[in-house]
Amino acid sequence: MRPKTRLIRSQYLSVALLLIMGILSACNKEKGPDPCANTSYDIQIVKTAAVGGVNNGSITVLYPRGDTLKYAINNGAAQESPIFSGLAAGNYILKVINQKGCSDTVQLIIQAYGAKYAAVKQLVTGYCGPCHLNGGASGGKNLDTDSSIVSSWDRIRVRCVNGLPTFMPQNGQLTTIDKQKITDWVNAGHRLTD
Repeated sequence: MRPKTRLIRSQYLSVALLLIMGILSACNKEKGPDPCANTSYDIQIVKTAAVGGVNNGSITVLYPRGDTLKYAINNGAAQESPIFSGLAAGNYILKVINQKGCSDTVQLIIQAYGAKYAAVKQLVTGYCGPCHLNGGASGGKNLDTDSSIVSSWDRIRVRCVNGLPTFMPQNGQLTTIDKQKITDWVNAGHRLTD
């Protein structure tokens, strides 16, 4: 009789397991679909570099924005303001969180600029558009990226400081102070970190 008892116990256990599994799957079905499954934002930001080894970088969320959204970086506390300042150079994960607690993220880098490079980048941004910025490539030079500015250090110096074959920008020479900013950056090593 003992083998029959084992068989019956085994059958009861099998039935009990099937019932438990059925109850659990029914519970999951009652929950419904994941409310966060389709949460996706076209996150658009503006960021500034940390200049001179100081924690002065920033991230500003341009889109999405709204009263029901919160923002967080690197799993920190969520905040209502879409502006993060006082940031060190490095990698960041920006999270946009809606009123349901659903979120989307974007990864970004705050660059570390040297003070001399930052001054030159500001000159390029202020004087070189639209000819060499925003996709413009007059004379075969586009200066939209940090790497394109760094790799064009000699051409920037020759055209903007020395005026060979003519001075740039086309609307007139840079001031002596602005020419000196380029010269100082070039003489320091013409790197992103100078």
